[in-house]
Amino acid sequence: MKLTPLLLVLAATALSAPLALSQTASNPAAKPAAKPAPKPAPKPAARPAAKAPAAAATEKTATIGGGANAASATLPILTRDELRACLKQEETIRVRLGEHEAARAPLDLERQGVTTKQEALRLERVQVEAVAAKTTAFRTKMEAHAARVAAWNRDVEAFNARAPQGAAGERERVRINTEREGLQKAQTELEAERVAMAGDNEKIVASFNAKAKEVEAAVDQWNQRNKDWNEAGARLEAERKGWVSACADRRYREDDEIAIKAGR
Repeated sequence: MKLTPLLLVLAATALSAPLALSQTASNPAAKPAAKPAPKPAPKPAARPAAKAPAAAATEKTATIGGGANAASATLPILTRDELRACLKQEETIRVRLGEHEAARAPLDLERQGVTTKQEALRLERVQVEAVAAKTTAFRTKMEAHAARVAAWNRDVEAFNARAPQGAAGERERVRINTEREGLQKAQTELEAERVAMAGDNEKIVASFNAKAKEVEAAVDQWNQRNKDWNEAGARLEAERKGWVSACADRRYREDDEIAIKAGR
């Protein structure tokens, strides 16, 4: 009686590999915060500045920045309307700088939250890497089992080809059949392990990839808000420098300042 070769089902059944991981989200890099733009120097008590040669002897002048230099002495004295505009602009810039600096703390706090999510994702990635290691180990077991099945099939072919007789032939038949039972049992166990691993692996990898997308989105959003904050600071600094150039060291009449404060 001839023996029937054993077919290996598992040899052609590959275990699903983990999904491709998002490289950007697994190790996102948040941009460092830029330093806030400096405020205009606080206005000190006005003190007399050098008078222009054409100024009247009794006319008192000062500068918004409190200082005087050779260049400011050659510039025309601010008119009352120009002084009013400079003082208003100074206050506006000062308020906006305060609001801009106040917006930095919430942004930094948000960054800490994003960093915490990144760290949690790195820890979860360890589980995904463990899944990959288990998958590799299982494939090795499958390959070893496939090699046993191939060897067993060769023994069956050889047995059927020479049709051994007597006690020696019977012993060989018993050995081959015993090996067949062992291979079938191992194949059943491997299939059960494959099904269990496939379910667990899909859950772990799907969870990781979903969280990786969330972290990637959070990093992108934070980077955009941080960029907007930096650009707003740069615009404020440019405006502050323009104010310094146009107003800070320009002379004005103290009588005009008194009139402005009086609402005139």
